[in-house]
Amino acid sequence: SRTPDEIVGEIAGLVAGGYKEIILTGIHLGHYGVELTRGRSGRAPFRLWHLIERLNEIPGDWRLRLSSLEAAEVGPDFIRSLQGFERLCPHFHLCLQSGSDRVLYQMKRRYRSGRFLEKLDMLREVCHEPAFSTDVIVGFPGETEADFQETLATCEAAGFMKIHVFPFSPRKGTPAAGFPQQIAAAEKKERCQRLSELEARLAARYHSRLIGEPLQVLVEARPASRPGYVLGTACRYVPVELPGTEGDIGELVDVQAEYSLGSAVSAARRELSPCLR
Repeated sequence: SRTPDEIVGEIAGLVAGGYKEIILTGIHLGHYGVELTRGRSGRAPFRLWHLIERLNEIPGDWRLRLSSLEAAEVGPDFIRSLQGFERLCPHFHLCLQSGSDRVLYQMKRRYRSGRFLEKLDMLREVCHEPAFSTDVIVGFPGETEADFQETLATCEAAGFMKIHVFPFSPRKGTPAAGFPQQIAAAEKKERCQRLSELEARLAARYHSRLIGEPLQVLVEARPASRPGYVLGTACRYVPVELPGTEGDIGELVDVQAEYSLGSAVSAARRELSPCLR
């Protein structure tokens, strides 16, 4: 991993250059810092939340977002620290892969669905209306209809606002490619469709909970369908349309969500207010 000083220095430079959103990404991001102090007696532990604490102090009009996290990497210390990070977007992408414990075992995942849901509840205790997105693999070898129903139930209980749905695709040289009970392509397609339909319902449900809430939006484009409006991504990762001009593109704008447009939220501009409360 890169050192904290390297990361802080680069991000400070990017912010000074006008970048408004920085995303921390990496393999096993939640374990950042473990190798920096492992086997080095006398050095205080340094973890991801310590890095975020340093980044939070960089001045400027900008925000920080985390990329994909493994549920097993999200522990109590990390969760407790979130209340002090005003720049951090309350959006967490936690990889579920499957909501069936039997399938998770076959995938050799280090968590089960119940523990995964507990982590989301812990995050809800410290973040106001956090946004949860995830990845789900549909049609893993041996996945039964009952297994898939468990995945649907887990996703519903999690309240994901975005689900990246992937049909299982065998990769040469991987153990799963040689597993028996490969799922037919038509069955995988049908299950993907059902999960996508659930995702749409969950997204609409989450959008409705945001009505009246303050959001911080990074303006990115102008929607062709609404003259006088611009389109951006909220701190909570939802698409937002708001009154604006091309001059707003690339800027952070504080808004209040007014109503759902289906795939996006319509909002009115408001005075600055922290996104994470």
